[in-house]
Amino acid sequence: MRISLVLSFFILSSCYSPKTDVEEDKHPEIPEFPHFSDKTVVLEKVMELPLSQKDNCSYLVKGNYLFVYNFPLTDSHQNNTNMIFIMNEGKLSIFEQWKNKPGINNLAFVDETGNVYANNRKYLAPDFRSKKLLPFFDLNDITKKYEHLFHTGEPEKDAALFKKIDEEQAVLQNNVLDKADQIVMVADVMNAEIPDRAIYGGNYLFNPGQKNTYFVSYNLLQELKTKDSAAEKDPLYAQLRPKIKLSPNENSFSPEIRTEYRDTVSFKIKDKIVSGNQWFSTGNHFVASFGYHPVYMYYYDVKLGNKTVSTKEDHTKIIASDPIKTKTGKYFLVSNVKEGKFQIYYLKN
Repeated sequence: MRISLVLSFFILSSCYSPKTDVEEDKHPEIPEFPHFSDKTVVLEKVMELPLSQKDNCSYLVKGNYLFVYNFPLTDSHQNNTNMIFIMNEGKLSIFEQWKNKPGINNLAFVDETGNVYANNRKYLAPDFRSKKLLPFFDLNDITKKYEHLFHTGEPEKDAALFKKIDEEQAVLQNNVLDKADQIVMVADVMNAEIPDRAIYGGNYLFNPGQKNTYFVSYNLLQELKTKDSAAEKDPLYAQLRPKIKLSPNENSFSPEIRTEYRDTVSFKIKDKIVSGNQWFSTGNHFVASFGYHPVYMYYYDVKLGNKTVSTKEDHTKIIASDPIKTKTGKYFLVSNVKEGKFQIYYLKN
């Protein structure tokens, strides 16, 4: 018994990482980000959110603009407010927030004429100050309209009601599909091609770039008699499929900034020290690993035009992304751990 306890202690201690000694600041004369050694280099804070919202943001860079769409998926039970931020030359041109509409997917993208779509909003190019609220058609809305009339436990009494629902759904479907010139399926990383059938949860944008633009639920693209079926082939969808195309990937908002917009050259690490320790615990049922891992302060040389300046980041306090390039300047996505904020800063070219 004693031997097994000693052995268990030895195994656990071998998987434990102790704290690393914290080092003194090697360069106290260098200011911490978002400040630089040259005081003429000034970052402007454009927006901020609670740090918990950082992973709920998606981005798009177009010309002078940085677009940020915030959909609080991971804590929607606490906060179901959508937000969109449109930044131009370091200024917040558009900020809007609204309650989530669960029926519409929460992907955001730009159509071929430059209009921005986010949830049921359409922001009109070129300055996006005008917007339209887009209709959303879903066969389930008709059923919900009559739910209060159903006889619970007595479905035989609802035959006439079901007939009325079927008739209204058929009229809605015909009206919606008759107006379809073009259909866009908003793509994401999980939907890289047009499927062979209307997919559950998918939303389709009809007539993008036109005046009569609207969203349609997947169930309107199916034969009514098979709307609850998992059949692989649906004759109605087969007729519509030639009209459907994917939104271009480069026009869709993404959780990651695309490679071509990341500046990985300007910031060069010239030194680092251990500024703190962070607790971690990883592993599985058989092999555990826990303890502390070191957190660093990084010292940077930053090339701006024809001059080089310095700054430093203490990752126990603040973590900044690589600069995001636009035509007029650079943006930084900043996790301000000390203040519990997610912030975006701008540096003019």
